Amino acid sequence: MAINAGVPQGSVLSATLFLLHINDLLKPGIFGYADDSTVTERYMPGPRASGAEILGHREALVERINLTLNEVSDWGDANLVKFNATKTQACLFTTKRSPFPLTPTFRGISLPITDSLELLGVNISSNLNFGQYIESRAKTAGKKLGILNKVKRYFTPEQLLTLYQAQVRSCMEYCSHLWDGSAKYQLDALDSVDRRARRLIGDLANKKLKSLEHRRKVACLSVFYRIYFGECAQELFDLVPPSPFYHRTARHRKDLHPYVVDIPRTRTKRFASSFLIRTARIWNALPASIFPSSYNISTFKSRVNRHLLGKRAPP
Repeated sequence: MAINAGVPQGSVLSATLFLLHINDLLKPGIFGYADDSTVTERYMPGPRASGAEILGHREALVERINLTLNEVSDWGDANLVKFNATKTQACLFTTKRSPFPLTPTFRGISLPITDSLELLGVNISSNLNFGQYIESRAKTAGKKLGILNKVKRYFTPEQLLTLYQAQVRSCMEYCSHLWDGSAKYQLDALDSVDRRARRLIGDLANKKLKSLEHRRKVACLSVFYRIYFGECAQELFDLVPPSPFYHRTARHRKDLHPYVVDIPRTRTKRFASSFLIRTARIWNALPASIFPSSYNISTFKSRVNRHLLGKRAPP
C-alpha cells in the first residue's frame, strides 16, 4: 500500500516535522500538544441571567464550537490528517446545575457532554473538583509503594529514596499546581502515602525529602513566574496582568516588590482556590529579594524554596 503522508517512526526529525505540519491548525481557541488537540469556547452569562438568556448563550456556544470543529475537519481533509471523531470528548465546565441538552458535532458524529475530561493525563471534572483525580493518584502511588516495600531488602536507603522520588512521588506531584487548592481531606490521601514511604526509607527520607505541600507551593510559584514573564501561551500570559502603578510613598505599599499583580474579587470559594488566585496572593507577599535582576527560573525557584523553608537567601 502506498503511503502518501507521514514521517518515519523513531526518527529524530519526526516530532519536529509533525509540529511544523500542524502549525497552521493551531490558532486562538485551538491548542495542541504533540498529537493531542483541544478546542475551547466559553460564555459569560452574568450572575443574574435568566434561563432563556443562559440557553441562548449555550446555543451560541455550541454553534461556535461546531464552526471551529468544521474548520479542523476541513484542515484535516486538506492536509491528509484523519481525526477519529469517536475518540473525541466534550465537557462543559460550569457550576450551574441546569441540564445541558445541546451537543456539538464533529465529522457528522454527535459528541455527548461528559462529566469529566482527561487531558494530558489529568482527569478534570466538569465542576473543577479534583477529588477523584487525587484519590486515583493516591491509589496508584500506594500500589507502587507496596511493590517497593516488598523488594526493599534488595536496596540501600539511598536507592529506596531514589526509586520513591522517581516512581512514586512523581505521580503524586504531576500538575500539582492545578489541584493544590483542593480540600485538605483530599490532599491527606497523598500525605498518607508519603508518611508510609518515610517509614520505609528511614531517617534519610526525613533529611532529604521536603513535604508534598512545600513542593506544591514551589511548583505553583515557579509556574506563575513563567506565566508572568511570558514563557507560556499568549492566552495564559493575558490572564496575569501587571498591577497598575503603585505609589511607593504609600506606607502600605513601600514593601511591595515591582512584580505585584492585581487580584480580582472572588465571589466563590472555588474561584478563590483556583491556581491563579491563590498563587497570586502568595506571589504578592514575596519579598523583593526573591526576584532575580533578570529572568532566571532556576534562581527564582531556589530562592523561593529557601524562603518557604524559612532560610535566608545567600548574599
